[in-house]
Amino acid sequence: MNAEQIKLIQSVLGKELGRTWPWFLAECLIIKRKIFRNTHWAISPGEESEFVRRLAFVCAVYLKLQNKFGKEPAYTLTERISIPAALKELLNFLHKLSLPETDGMKHLTAFRQAFENEGAGKFCHRTYISHDNHTCHFIITRCVFYDFFNEAGTPELTRIFCEVDREFYLRAFPSLRFSRGDSWENTIACGRSHCDFIIERKEADSISGAAAT
Repeated sequence: MNAEQIKLIQSVLGKELGRTWPWFLAECLIIKRKIFRNTHWAISPGEESEFVRRLAFVCAVYLKLQNKFGKEPAYTLTERISIPAALKELLNFLHKLSLPETDGMKHLTAFRQAFENEGAGKFCHRTYISHDNHTCHFIITRCVFYDFFNEAGTPELTRIFCEVDREFYLRAFPSLRFSRGDSWENTIACGRSHCDFIIERKEADSISGAAAT
C-alpha cells in the first residue's frame, strides 16, 4: 500500500470514523491476512497468489465496515475507495507503456496485448469474438476477481471491479465506446456465464445512423 492509496483511504474513512481511521486500517491489515489464509491461494504460491492477496484487503475493509455501518453503506464506502484506487493503477499502467500516438483501436490493441501479458489481465481467461479496425469484442470466461471474492464469501465485491472497467475505458480511450452488449449486467458477477467486453469506434455509430436514414 503506497502513500497515495493511504491518502485516499483517509479521505473516505476519515469522514466516517474520525481520528480512529488509522486503527481501523491497522485492523483491516490483520483481517486481510486471515482472509487470504482461508483461500486456496495461500497454499499455491505464485504471481496469481500475490495478486489476489491484495484483493483480500478490499474484503477486510468491506467486512469491517459492515460490522459498523451495515451492508449497503459498507459496499458504498468500499466502492468509493476501490474504484479510484484501481482506476489510478490501470491508468498508470497504460501511461508507463509509452505507447505511440495512434488511432484509438490500434492504441487499444497495444494496451490489451501488454495487459494480458504483464498486467492483471493475465490471470483471467478470455476468448476473442472479433477484432478488427472498428470493433474489439472479447469475453472473459474466468474472472480471477470473482473467483477470489466468491471464495472469500463476498462475491458482490466483483461488481466494483466491473465498474472500474467501465470507468477505465471511458477515460483511457475517449475515441472508443465500451459496452457489454444489451445490458451492463452481462458479467460473471451478475450470474452470467461470461463477461462481455465490446469496444467500438464511436464514428461507427454515426456511419450506421446515416446509412439507416
